[in-house]
Amino acid sequence: MKLYIPREDDMEKCFSLKDVARLLGVRSHRVGYALSSGAVPEPDQRLGNKRVFTTDDVVRLAEHFGVRHGADPKEFRHEG
Repeated sequence: MKLYIPREDDMEKCFSLKDVARLLGVRSHRVGYALSSGAVPEPDQRLGNKRVFTTDDVVRLAEHFGVRHGADPKEFRHEG
């Protein structure tokens, strides 16, 4: 039996709340409030009762906060 170890390109990137806030240029409590108030859907994944964000979740939050983005979350730029 062979073990398949996916390359980084094949894997879905995951981000913590702190990572997402840093990428978007907002404070983490603002991201948490947007999620808990229902303004943005909660991420589907949790690990140890902590939110785990996918790239799609980050894009959704970027749109909510008015942050321009490219295809890669590293390219997020805050407008304003």
